[in-house]
Amino acid sequence: MESQNKHIAKNDLEVAIDLSVFLKSLKKHRLLIIVIALLFGITGAVIGLLTPNEFVSEVKLLPELESKDGVGGLGKFKSLAGLAGIDLGSMSSSEAIRPDLYPNIIQSTPFMLEALKKKIFIKKSRNYQSIYEYLRHQRENTLYYKILGDSDDGYENNQTLLQQSITSGALSLNKKETIIIKELQKRIGAAIDKKSGVISISAKMTDPIAAANLATFAQEYLTRYITNYRTEKTRKEITFLENRVSDAKKRYDGSLFNLSNYQDKNRGLFLNVAKDQEKKLQYDVDLSFNLYSELSRQLEEAKVKIQKEAPVFKVLEPAQIPLKKSEPKRSVMVIGFILLGAFLSTIYVFFKSINFSSILK
Repeated sequence: MESQNKHIAKNDLEVAIDLSVFLKSLKKHRLLIIVIALLFGITGAVIGLLTPNEFVSEVKLLPELESKDGVGGLGKFKSLAGLAGIDLGSMSSSEAIRPDLYPNIIQSTPFMLEALKKKIFIKKSRNYQSIYEYLRHQRENTLYYKILGDSDDGYENNQTLLQQSITSGALSLNKKETIIIKELQKRIGAAIDKKSGVISISAKMTDPIAAANLATFAQEYLTRYITNYRTEKTRKEITFLENRVSDAKKRYDGSLFNLSNYQDKNRGLFLNVAKDQEKKLQYDVDLSFNLYSELSRQLEEAKVKIQKEAPVFKVLEPAQIPLKKSEPKRSVMVIGFILLGAFLSTIYVFFKSINFSSILK
């Protein structure tokens, strides 16, 4: 037992001696550590200077939220009202798309395809350029894009194929287009505050004006998408009623013409057969008019209904052209590289100064 304790004490003494050697070695090689840290700092500064500035623009929307129980909270009285012969179903409505699904709409591929076709003003070049061309030009300067080596007919030349794909319900994208879409998905996003219901849409681009334009486009796309979704059924109903009203009007005009023509040709006749024929024509006119009148009323109600169903989005904070960059944080990068260089050089000095063979004996 005593021998073991002496052995442990001896090892501790050797470690203490080695640590003192390590501290002396740090002092001896402090110039090396400083030089390596500075070299790493210079590398971080170069990387920071080569990294383009990123600007973020944000839009805040307040969507229209409706009661889950319907208007006035009458949902719980539906069953009782039904027993009394009162229908409260038409008085209540619910949100067609939950607000927490709005970020998924912004990240969807159809939105990305629409956004890539959007023409935006580029501050640096002072001209308009599609987002696809803008992002592709940026990626062409990266090593990954050059190594990809994928044959591409170009976005503009592939528009017919893309349009046919969207029409048929299937998308056909090549590798480079897929990469650009993924790049755009990283640069734009949406989030919703569950407490206040405020929707925040942010866009990040290397050009401040482009970032503001992209955020505004995302806002317009989202409001248009939700509005079309909410009113799609009513719009189809309006189209159907407009066709039926047109047919009913033609039928009414034809019935009225037949009655007037018959009356003009059979003036002064007192035969019962003639009177019966006139009654039939008059009945056809009344029936056609009633049908035309009822369809016209339903058409007007549908037009009013589509206005009621259209959601309201209040813009709390419109997109602004950012004046300051959001990234890269060049000072943070330089400090991080300096600390990394100091850490790696310290590890090198540590392994060089400590004699592990004596400790392991």
